[in-house]
Amino acid sequence: MRRIGRVMIAAALPLVAGATAAQAQLAGIPVYFNPRGGTGIGVAANAGFSNSDAGGGTAYGVAGSFGAGPITLTGMVGTWKPSLFGSGQTTFGADVAYKVFGGGLLPIAVAVQAGYGSIKLGGVSTSTIPIGVGLSFDPPLFPLKPWIAPRVDLVSGGGSNTTNFRISAGVNFNLLLGFGVHAAVDWGQTKVGGTTLSPFIVGVGAHFNFHVPMM
Repeated sequence: MRRIGRVMIAAALPLVAGATAAQAQLAGIPVYFNPRGGTGIGVAANAGFSNSDAGGGTAYGVAGSFGAGPITLTGMVGTWKPSLFGSGQTTFGADVAYKVFGGGLLPIAVAVQAGYGSIKLGGVSTSTIPIGVGLSFDPPLFPLKPWIAPRVDLVSGGGSNTTNFRISAGVNFNLLLGFGVHAAVDWGQTKVGGTTLSPFIVGVGAHFNFHVPMM
């Protein structure tokens, strides 16, 4: 029975690896955007839940950011346990965002963002470079801050290169003293062999910002 289980996992590895390549830069967790930016330091803890086309399973990650002027740098590390694996797989990434417009007293902000993510799954290393633009809406005196961010993922792994279009969207709920919670979804389509997959990820988390709002 154990041998049959190993054979089944080995046979499914290409599909799981392909689903991973179609995901966000931190496998199993949505790509988060903060178009408003800000100066200072931020930390966040995230959890992600993938559908079967995204490899299934649960992911956990932490992120730290530093903002200076219109630029925000973020680094992240996490672990993702796909449905077909008995242990978590380490994944890490980083990104840089540049606020183009908005922030301060303006209710709308636009930013561009590019990043890098990597994971090694079943002996195959996959790298993802997401490039996108984010739009946030910050209504005055309203604690919910929604955002949406279409992007292109440039994926390299297993001797092949692919390009996928994906969209992430979410909402931040900011409380007092810099603490808040957030949620997001990440969706897109890709082809693995002759199969069209629709990897979908739901993410939730909490954040704490030592940020000074930019005026």
